[in-house]
Amino acid sequence: MAVRARRPTRKVTLHRLEAMTQDPNTLLDLLDLDQLGELEQPAAELVQIAGTSGLWVEGTFGGAEHPAEWCADAGRTVGRTIQLSDARSAGLLLLIVDGTTYAISYGQGYRLIPNDVKDHRFGIGFAVRTLDHRGVHALLRRRPGARGRTESTSVPGGLPIWAFDLEDYADLVGRAGGRAPGLRLTHAGDDDRPMAIDGGVGLGMRLGTMPTDLVSDIREVARVFKKAPQPELEFIERIRPVRDEPTVTVLDQQLDELLSRSADEIVGRIFPVVPLDVVDKVTTVSSYSLKIGQVARKVEELTLPNFLDRTKLQRPGQRVAALRDGKVGAYSDEQGRQQVAQASAISWIEATASIGSRRFAIVDGKWYEIDARYLERLRERVAALLAAPSSVNLPTWDRGDTERIYNEHVAFDPDNDFVCLDRKGIKDAFHHGWGFEACDLLGPGNELIHVKHASGSSPLSHLFAQGCVAAQTLENSADARESFVKKVAEVGRGRSVPEDFVPQTVVFAILLKDGEDLTPDTLFPFAQVALIQASKTLQSAATPVKVEVVGIRMSG
Repeated sequence: MAVRARRPTRKVTLHRLEAMTQDPNTLLDLLDLDQLGELEQPAAELVQIAGTSGLWVEGTFGGAEHPAEWCADAGRTVGRTIQLSDARSAGLLLLIVDGTTYAISYGQGYRLIPNDVKDHRFGIGFAVRTLDHRGVHALLRRRPGARGRTESTSVPGGLPIWAFDLEDYADLVGRAGGRAPGLRLTHAGDDDRPMAIDGGVGLGMRLGTMPTDLVSDIREVARVFKKAPQPELEFIERIRPVRDEPTVTVLDQQLDELLSRSADEIVGRIFPVVPLDVVDKVTTVSSYSLKIGQVARKVEELTLPNFLDRTKLQRPGQRVAALRDGKVGAYSDEQGRQQVAQASAISWIEATASIGSRRFAIVDGKWYEIDARYLERLRERVAALLAAPSSVNLPTWDRGDTERIYNEHVAFDPDNDFVCLDRKGIKDAFHHGWGFEACDLLGPGNELIHVKHASGSSPLSHLFAQGCVAAQTLENSADARESFVKKVAEVGRGRSVPEDFVPQTVVFAILLKDGEDLTPDTLFPFAQVALIQASKTLQSAATPVKVEVVGIRMSG
């Protein structure tokens, strides 16, 4: 049987622009005119691609007239003249598909698309609707109000989304990459194989290069984007910019006042950062250009005084506007000729402000409220843990029994297949002397079960911490594993565990003081915080540990 040849595709970054237009003659107005003016021998023409209208722009940024920036230094080192040039060609296709404008750049063409005309949640929005949440390969996040800290994680083999230890309503996810199944795209072919995607401001993926294939692929992207986010990734879209204009106005006024002060006066309030869209482009940056107001200045690094030196010169009430209109360019050469990234000046700072007890941070030029739903989110997580089915079935607790008696009774019944390890010390090089308690009960599936009759938050906080310590020690200490295996063989009445045993499931079994049902309303508030922290710690381990929480009923 003949193998059908795949149709040609190319890995590109697709941007969706916020401007809505049906007239291709207006597309030129969307471009960065400063960058367009730097093109040598620029050309622009209206095009028709598979029945859709568009604009093609091409040219070269500093072609053969400019030697490669490294020639002088290399020539000085090797003792001879080196004359090689960098030809930095640029191509940009703007295409109106069903009333929406998309952009695909080639070479340096990305420089022609102003940052403020892009839909900044397009790529990540597509990712939350399509990405296989069980194997996320790359994640970029920033927590507003955390001094501009940005974390980029790459895991070639992929990890479940929960293993990245994200904070709902606190972490702003700027990019997520992995494989997306079920896309009807040219590259997927007839076998519907999963496609590699990288969703940030833009959407990186392979699209068809034949006219009909490209337009068809863009329409497939638009179709998928209308779907609801996947439940496992929906939280990424929950953190949204502040839309209330009066609130934004107050916050801009506070920022405007901060921008009039010296760096020493606003320590901890404003920080230089790298925009989420260009994080992966600035690893080789040697210089920057900073334009706020009418003057552009070249600097080796971006510091807070660099920004404030320019904003302090602007008129009161106009400083934030000057930042939004200003530009920061990043260059791979010290002369500032080879640009690798550019964004509005306000995207290169993060600042915090407050209105009463509410706290806000500006990230990539937009205001976000910091952790506005913390308590609600906490209750949601606790409710999910309590509602999840458990792998163990524990008997009722006879009124008046101590924890020790309850554990012994559970393990005494041979039909239960539990092992009582309450007060059975497990020793290793660190936990010498008596050792540590690995669990109160070892479940039928080798679950580590920690049991507590609690009348307040403190005993439960101790229980959750004990569960973390036990699981982490058994995972990381060969001595502890050896001691644990011997202890189970000693007291387990025929039960055994593998010599290389590491915990896969930890169960917190709780009897509340009067035997009431275990719910977010009855579980003590501080204990809820401790439970969620323990759950995150265990699930983020090198060998992720499943966490279950069960309520024990009281009889008699």
